[in-house]
Amino acid sequence: MRCFERQRFFNRLRVCFLLGISLFFACQSSPDPGVVKPEKGDMETESSIAPVAQPPTIEETFEQLKRENPDNILDNDFRTLRRLVDSKTYLNFLRRNHPLEDRYQTYDTFWEIAASHPSRYMPFLEQQLEKPDEEDAANAHLFALHYRHVLTRGYHGEDPDTFQDELKKLIDGPGMNIAFKHFIDHKRNILNGLDLIFLTVAINLHVQETERTDAAFAAELFDKYSEQDALIWLALKDPVLIGYILKDFTDVQVFRRWTTGEFHL
Repeated sequence: MRCFERQRFFNRLRVCFLLGISLFFACQSSPDPGVVKPEKGDMETESSIAPVAQPPTIEETFEQLKRENPDNILDNDFRTLRRLVDSKTYLNFLRRNHPLEDRYQTYDTFWEIAASHPSRYMPFLEQQLEKPDEEDAANAHLFALHYRHVLTRGYHGEDPDTFQDELKKLIDGPGMNIAFKHFIDHKRNILNGLDLIFLTVAINLHVQETERTDAAFAAELFDKYSEQDALIWLALKDPVLIGYILKDFTDVQVFRRWTTGEFHL
């Protein structure tokens, strides 16, 4: 009887021992509830995400524009150069590298905004006026636009005196706006017209210096590259200057002479 009870006791003990071992290994192989394994769908999504495409570099844009414009870029009336600046490739380049607050869909719209931007005139105006503002910069730009056009047409053989009526309109309009803001003698309650004349002369000299610098920059590119490549690089490196060229030059041969510095000897 005692032997039977002892045997039953050991049988129970063995069952408990085996059950304990089973529970131990079961715990070791069970996943940690705090660790979330990625679902198969998640892994597929992660592996399918394509890398973000990088925008073309300026060198890649140059090559693309060159492929798109294989013909002589200095054809009559600058038609190829005009087509280049109106192309999707060039406009996308401008939007990436010259973002403006106002959205633009054409090169001409870009140029009108960029060429008249206050930042292009403030360093000069701060030497000429007390506390110049954006309105002063806009008015100065109209004078600069006029003087630059007269300079270039002079290279084409036109008489600068034929533009005197346009200058008079500028003085009576934008010029007087500047004068009434900055050149009033409050003690005598009169407008000092002499200061306005000095300002317009200063703008003229500033335009001449800027235009001379632009010609030197163009000459540097033409010395470094072929004519075709130089004009594409000019459009990429100075989008405002390429606009002045298209606006003011009508004779390809005159433009070529300008790039050699002939008019600034």
